[in-house]
Amino acid sequence: MASPVASGPPANTASHRQIALVLEELSHEVEALGASLCGDMDVAMRHMDSLQAIDMIAQKQRSLATLLHADCLETEVERIGLDILRERMRLLR
Repeated sequence: MASPVASGPPANTASHRQIALVLEELSHEVEALGASLCGDMDVAMRHMDSLQAIDMIAQKQRSLATLLHADCLETEVERIGLDILRERMRLLR
C-alpha cells in the first residue's frame, strides 16, 4: 500500500534557507583552505588538480545554496555557471 504524499510548506522554507547559509559558509571555508594551500608554491605545483577540485567543491556549494534561496528554481538552475552541475539540476524537472 502506497503511503500518502504529505503536503508541506513551500520549497523555500526557513530550514532550506538555513541549509543554504551553511552551504555558503562551507564554500567560503573550503575556498580559504584552497587559497591557503596555494600560498605554498611547492604545494600548489604538486597538487594543482586537487586544488582545482577544492575550488570546484566551493563553486558547487555556492550554486546549491543559491538554488535553496531561489523563488524560481528553474530560472536559477539556468544561471548555474558550472555546466556539469547545471545539467544534473535540470534532471530534477
